[in-house]
Amino acid sequence: MHMENPEVEFRARNAVPVHITVLKARNLKGSKGDNPVTYVRVEYNNFQLGDSGKLQMTENEIEYNFTTSFDCTLDGIQGLDNLVHKPVILTVIELLPKEKKKKDEKIIVLGQATVDLLPLAQGECTFTKTLTLYPLGNPLEQNITEETKCLVDIAVSVPEPLLSEAQLEESNLLRITTECAYSVPESWALAAPQFNYVVSLFLPTSISELRVLFTNGILKADKEPSIRPKRWPVSNIITIGAQNIPDSFIERCPYEDEDGELNHKEDWAFRREAENEKKHVMWNIERRCFMEPEALRRLQKHIAEFMYIPVEIKRLPLAPPAKAGGRSSKLEKTEEEGPISFHGVAYVNMAPLLYPGVKRIRGAYAIHPFNEHEIIEKTKRKNREATGVAGGLKGPPSHSKNAPNKVKDDKGPKEVYKKNSLNLKSILQDHLFDSEVANVLNVEGEQYIEARSYIVLEFTLEKPLVQKRLREELAKRIAEMIPPQPRFPRRTSGADKAVADYHNQIINVAKIIMDEYQEMFGQKLAEGKLSQELQDQEERKHKLIFELNASGKYFAFKEQLKHAVVKIVREKYLQTVAFENREQLQTFLNELYIYLVDQMHCCLHKMLHVDPPDPIPESVLGSAQLKHFAKEAEMNKDFELANKYYQERLARDRSIAEHWFDYGTFHLLLNDHAKAEECFREAVAVNQEHVYSLILCGILACMNEHYEDADNFFESARSFEPSSVLAWTIQGLFYESQDRTILSEMAFAEARKLQTAAETLKKSLDEVIIDRAKVTEVPEAEPENDKKDQPAATDETEPAVQETPSSQSVTSPGGTTTDMVPKVASNFISKKRISSIKDPAKVTDVLETIVTTTQQDEPAPVVPLPVNEPPPRETIPVCTKSIYMEAAKFLLEVNALQFATRAMAHEMLSNENGLNCEYHVVLAQLYILQEEFGKAEESLAEAGRIDHQNPDLWALLGHLSYMKENYTKAKEYYERALCYVNDALDMHTICLRLGSIYLQEEKLQSNKLAKSTYLFASQRAPSCLSWLGVGIACYRLNELTNAEDALCEANILCNTNAEVWGYLSLVCLKTGRKLEAEQTYKYAVKLNLQNKQLLDEIHQLQKTLGFGNPSL
Repeated sequence: MHMENPEVEFRARNAVPVHITVLKARNLKGSKGDNPVTYVRVEYNNFQLGDSGKLQMTENEIEYNFTTSFDCTLDGIQGLDNLVHKPVILTVIELLPKEKKKKDEKIIVLGQATVDLLPLAQGECTFTKTLTLYPLGNPLEQNITEETKCLVDIAVSVPEPLLSEAQLEESNLLRITTECAYSVPESWALAAPQFNYVVSLFLPTSISELRVLFTNGILKADKEPSIRPKRWPVSNIITIGAQNIPDSFIERCPYEDEDGELNHKEDWAFRREAENEKKHVMWNIERRCFMEPEALRRLQKHIAEFMYIPVEIKRLPLAPPAKAGGRSSKLEKTEEEGPISFHGVAYVNMAPLLYPGVKRIRGAYAIHPFNEHEIIEKTKRKNREATGVAGGLKGPPSHSKNAPNKVKDDKGPKEVYKKNSLNLKSILQDHLFDSEVANVLNVEGEQYIEARSYIVLEFTLEKPLVQKRLREELAKRIAEMIPPQPRFPRRTSGADKAVADYHNQIINVAKIIMDEYQEMFGQKLAEGKLSQELQDQEERKHKLIFELNASGKYFAFKEQLKHAVVKIVREKYLQTVAFENREQLQTFLNELYIYLVDQMHCCLHKMLHVDPPDPIPESVLGSAQLKHFAKEAEMNKDFELANKYYQERLARDRSIAEHWFDYGTFHLLLNDHAKAEECFREAVAVNQEHVYSLILCGILACMNEHYEDADNFFESARSFEPSSVLAWTIQGLFYESQDRTILSEMAFAEARKLQTAAETLKKSLDEVIIDRAKVTEVPEAEPENDKKDQPAATDETEPAVQETPSSQSVTSPGGTTTDMVPKVASNFISKKRISSIKDPAKVTDVLETIVTTTQQDEPAPVVPLPVNEPPPRETIPVCTKSIYMEAAKFLLEVNALQFATRAMAHEMLSNENGLNCEYHVVLAQLYILQEEFGKAEESLAEAGRIDHQNPDLWALLGHLSYMKENYTKAKEYYERALCYVNDALDMHTICLRLGSIYLQEEKLQSNKLAKSTYLFASQRAPSCLSWLGVGIACYRLNELTNAEDALCEANILCNTNAEVWGYLSLVCLKTGRKLEAEQTYKYAVKLNLQNKQLLDEIHQLQKTLGFGNPSL
């Protein structure tokens, strides 16, 4: 149960005593024997809590059983904050015998151990541990094994939990780890004099700001191990091993997984060199900060407003040795009073901590020269901690002499809590920041820039600041918005059983009737006296029926079948209630009668061993072909036909989400957003995890200003497919539209990370494929004569374009083998590849100079590639794909133009090196869908300036000219698009439109080109229109057999195309088949043939031949 005000309870509670009990020690080795006399000293927060009794070890153990305590005050967070980051220090001291003439006993420190009190702040009341006692000296030089290790058993307890369940739920723990500063300035020498290297930063807390210091940085030249322990942020631990936090280690992670600034691929080589070969400063210190609810709110607010936290780095002279009797070093005084040199600052972007579910950020951050003006600009703050900026983040000390858990700045702590008191210095600083801050040159700090210095930092929370919604929660939310379709089990077993029972009853009745017939006429049949005349058969039939009625067997048969018929009505037709009117009853009875008679015939056929009729063949068209036909109809603006194909897919199977999704994108094309949303919701109802439908539902919800629903849809899509670059990118676009900058940056960063990982994997696979190809490739020896004759033979070699599928042979529907691209077409293509474009379109005048100049520079004729070698292709991507461009392509494909515009805007802003050809081509596609043809032409002109060899550029220019009915220019552009090795985006549309232009020219050569173009389209993606084009071209070339075969293929794919029936009628007329000519003409008229030119041609031929039209 949550408390109403957790902060009040933090300050209202009394101090709680913390009891530390040293139970026993084992394996202690004295300086003068194996049974030393020792005692334990317990310290906490620079206060000596007490010494145990002086005992001698027996049987390798010492039972101390010494208990001491201190009070943990809960006024604010000081007590708990000290508790989580300051350990209890246990020092085992050996007592040596008194020497002569000396009053005091001689003592030697055998070792130290540290007790981590963090479990108390996590809700525990008591715990016991066995600690390692670390001796003085370097532990690496000591031969210590598990058997000889010195151990101390301790117990820690509190009478009551320090935090209630509500406080534990509302509070958090922040761990700040300063690892190393790498590539430090060359002027930093390893030889004397030595310096102290300090890192400092401020964190917002519930009272003011918490100053966090990391001191005692060590300049080293040795490489850091990949796994190393974290150290305590205190300075009064004298043994090296005890300085390490138990069970807490720093582990290296891949650079690409970091959140800092130097995580890009171009930085990896530099970082490897800096971390392996150059000098660096090592801290490896972890500072834990207890964060109560108010501190968490302030931290979130700070990150949301300013994003960055400045982390200062400075070099100070080492403190002089402590005076005799002094308990702590004067490091802090030196830090406050000593001269500061090499003052630098790193800016840590804390925004990732506001991402849902993120608890950790770690990375390398570049060190910049310290500059007050730059800090104010970077953090967008004025009146920053006034007493800290000018003096290197110095703050007024806060002394407390009585309580051990209070901060004592002159005795070794590393933080200062600044009070909200005004003094003259703060007023002057406020005035300074309100006015223009002087930009003071930091000469020493500039060396950080020259050396490319950086520092590795880590910030880790125990619980994320923003909770991530669980997948189950999102699925539940989506199910509430769009209930999943109930999947009732089909009652096929019940219906099948009812039909089977009906069949059994029919067989039983048939056997009884046959027995009755045998009894009445069997003797005559055996004697061969049974007449087979029709009249005699009818007479025997009437006698049999009379006998069945007279004996009552007929009514018995009806009763026998009655139960089976009732079961069919209930199980098969699911009819269990009375009909509303007689008309409905009569309709149902007619349907039932037909079904029962059909089933009776099927049953009797089986019984009498009569072969059943051939089954009706299934449709040759699959779901993918229907979608292809629908897209083809969309291209031709025949939306009624496209709608028919989409509905046919749904009629076949309504339980496939892709069918609903494609139908929804079709309605988006028609700007029918309501119907589109209905389709996408149906897709989600069928499959709650259909990512594309969830994305489109989110886009439509955003367009309808239902932003909460949109957020749920986008997050669900991302949750169901976490590796989807598209889902992350579109969610980022949505967040940006809501001015949620931090979340949008998070989404875009994750999308880029996934995109890079996917491309790296693809590159690795491509390299493996290339290596295998090189291994398996066997070079053939080439004769010397062939080498000499090679230049001469080159002119006769077929161009490389003939290696494409367009040059292969294919068998026609009638079995005749025809060339896909005749030699005429091949020669035409090769000529187009080496000839210049004579007259580019008006809107692309800017291309003329580029194209002409480029082609004049090229030698003519172009030397083609050898026929036996495939054209070279780039298998490994050179440039990283843009997440915005990939999202824009998808959004254009599904006709979501609003979000596509946002994605293109991001692509424009993110291209620092200038916009590429692909951007302008995709932008032109967007303008074409928006019917802004003028802007589309401008974009294509700009694309041509960048790369005139892009086939998509010429394809879109062809589409624009085709829509303007400028068929001459469209033909030029389409031919240009087909000449390139790489295919354009929509080759099917290009081939169909180019083929139609060829047919309009009504020339022999054009008809041949039309035939090859349509055949090429039919091979890639056969459709009714592609085969119709082949049929028309063959008919014009008087290849009637091939024309009929192609038209039959078109008719199989779509038997409702009136033009196909019209051209079939022409073929039948020319081949003299009167009946077929009349039938095909009837179908053409029945399907409302609209092509007046074709109708006139049919009528003229019918009049000439005198048949083919029944009305004549």
